[in-house]
Amino acid sequence: MARFHGRIRTLLAAGLVLGLAAPAATKEDKQVCVEVLLQEVEEENEANELNKVVKDVEKVLKRRRARRSGNSVLPLGQNPVGYLKRLIEHFVTHQNGFVAVQDGCSERLDVELYPLRDGWTAFARYSGHGREERVDRLFPDELSAFAERSVLALLRDRPISTTIKRDNVLRSDSLKSKQTVKGGNHFVLHLGTRPRFGDFVTSVDIEGGFENRDQIRPVWPVGVSLGYLGKYESWGLEALAAIDIGTSKIASDDSPDPGGHVDFGGDAGLALHFLYYFDPRGLTSFYLGAGSTFELIWFSAVKPVSPSTGERDKDPRSTILGGGLNIDLLIGYEFMRANTAQFRLQAGIHLPAFMIDNEDEFGNGVHTWFPAVSVGLGVMF
Repeated sequence: MARFHGRIRTLLAAGLVLGLAAPAATKEDKQVCVEVLLQEVEEENEANELNKVVKDVEKVLKRRRARRSGNSVLPLGQNPVGYLKRLIEHFVTHQNGFVAVQDGCSERLDVELYPLRDGWTAFARYSGHGREERVDRLFPDELSAFAERSVLALLRDRPISTTIKRDNVLRSDSLKSKQTVKGGNHFVLHLGTRPRFGDFVTSVDIEGGFENRDQIRPVWPVGVSLGYLGKYESWGLEALAAIDIGTSKIASDDSPDPGGHVDFGGDAGLALHFLYYFDPRGLTSFYLGAGSTFELIWFSAVKPVSPSTGERDKDPRSTILGGGLNIDLLIGYEFMRANTAQFRLQAGIHLPAFMIDNEDEFGNGVHTWFPAVSVGLGVMF
């Protein structure tokens, strides 16, 4: 009798352990049927017995290598389809609110395996959410990790990439197939003008001589830029080196004795622009662009007359520097795009993110904001 009661206690203890290991199914649990399908490989030449023999030999050698390494990936006598089905049922039952059943189910979890030379491509789909996840390359020793992650992803409606843990990483998480978009590469040459506007000291001719006044004055430099343009479908990226040269200066004799008249000498800059094409495949297309230019600007100021000699130095002008970053907004039109040499008309607004505030040794200075507009013709090779 005592022996009988001892067996009863042993059975009760075993039942308690099993109850802790797997949650008990309830009537509220969703009943899920699991199905795993291995797609058949279509042989191009079934009559080629030599190929079959070679494949059989490869399978035998693979099994022998697995035995020697002690890394048998499947239970003895089992196939990947049945083993994966059982693993998925196990992980479904361990999800709160779900239980795996053989029939009478309300939801389905289907897995398709497409054979590769090594492993499979796996597709898993859950009918409850209509969600489907894919693993590009699944190896036999990853079936348990795949079953755990696919069940968690599908039942909880999450991407499988968010279910990674330290002990269920798949090789597919690290294998990346990268294909880059090959764009068109062009050498760009631009010619045009970039009128600028600033508040400068200006020598004004009045009755009886000249006097200096602060005036908002436009300058009309000639500009040239060259660089690289890469086109990637609707988008383009250009990197340019540009220079503008001032085209007019006042004669130093037309400035009063204290000097001070300021002229624009020129600027040099490096520009980076992003472009968007409205018709990327057309023979012509409008485009918009935005970017920035880092530039160095120089001015020349008339020196004062020397009190000792009554004349100005041999070099009657001093140089005043300024510079900073411009914000560029562009609009343009490309045409003749099927030719080796393509053309474009472009206009732009260039807004400095800085103020020019500098003086020379004589106290002549430039204190202004110096925006610009640009118009030009470009050719691309």
